[in-house]
Amino acid sequence: MKIFRDADWIDRERIMRWGVPFAIAFLLFLVWDFSAHSVRGITDEAGEHIGRDFINYWSGAKLAVDGKAAIAYDLKEYYKFQRSVTGDGGEFKLYSYPPVMMLLTLPLALCSFLIGYLLWTIGGYALMVKMLSREMPQRLALTAAIAAPACLLNLQSGQNGFFTAALLAGGLTLLGRKPVIAGILFGLLCYKPQLGLLLPVALAAGGHWRSFISAGVTVVALVAGSTLMFGMEIWPAFLQQMKEQGDLLARGTTLWPRMPSVYCALRLIGIDSAFAYAAQIIAALAAVAGVVMAWRGKAPDTVKHTVLLLGIFLSSPYSWDYDMAVLVFGAAWIVQAANEKSRAGGFLPYEKFIWLLVILLPFLTLISRSPVPVNIGPVVLFAAIFITLRRVRVP
Repeated sequence: MKIFRDADWIDRERIMRWGVPFAIAFLLFLVWDFSAHSVRGITDEAGEHIGRDFINYWSGAKLAVDGKAAIAYDLKEYYKFQRSVTGDGGEFKLYSYPPVMMLLTLPLALCSFLIGYLLWTIGGYALMVKMLSREMPQRLALTAAIAAPACLLNLQSGQNGFFTAALLAGGLTLLGRKPVIAGILFGLLCYKPQLGLLLPVALAAGGHWRSFISAGVTVVALVAGSTLMFGMEIWPAFLQQMKEQGDLLARGTTLWPRMPSVYCALRLIGIDSAFAYAAQIIAALAAVAGVVMAWRGKAPDTVKHTVLLLGIFLSSPYSWDYDMAVLVFGAAWIVQAANEKSRAGGFLPYEKFIWLLVILLPFLTLISRSPVPVNIGPVVLFAAIFITLRRVRVP
């Protein structure tokens, strides 16, 4: 149908016409949400914290400064520490990050919980806007960093998606001009290793060896720094908890709709875990092949970068809806590629509509939870990477 094939109704004017009211409504919702979660100090009546997951970053930093970093990986002791902050009714949050994250978030230990949360949230939003403003008009960037569903989730849940997006997108845009700095930004992403699986593949395929080495040195430095600061015993504790995280993923029926991976999509419809992991491996290999083809092929950097972002989500069984904030950059890069008419010929059939689905995906997964739960994330992402690969000319 022409309405989906050409999607002429998706243009900047309509995006702003709808995006600005949604952004204002979401801001009002965030104010209400903050108020609702402060009726018992820093929790609501059910024990959910202000900023939800932010307590992990703040708690990890506090424990690290006090010389008790390993407590973050002891479920019983960590919950006891959280309740000392939130009160006995506070809900439990799992610290699912490697010790490197404690090292990177140490400045939060200088702040009270509320001040730290506000700095984290406002700082993340400002960084996202600054980075997006390099790819689109500032007014659109200000709107997208609130109204895009993945961005709203970061603002609501105190998550790290803005910082992850800035590191990934920042590294990619600096790759050609400042390869060493780009590698450092990629290396900093080791706090979320599941989202960095394809970075070495892309850098090697594109011959970006200075960035490859710079990223590796950064990772080694961060691991060494966190080991020196927190002690060698921190790593066995983290590895033990990783096993518990794997068990949680295997039985996390409430988590699967929010993770746009092949594994979670199959588990949600009742597929056995072993078969779902096998399918995830196949998807990861397909993503690797797509990234290699794009980064070795002849296409604008914007296209190569977008293929990598999509491949990252298709290759890992463990990624969240709030992580998808970085795909806003992918959408912006596809618009740029389409506008280079002499090279790209405008938008491809169905391209605009598919990218609208990509941006709306965190909301679509919420809607699709009932009456029959289904995770459409992998289908949308595979459609997006397939159509993006059509812009690549193989040498």
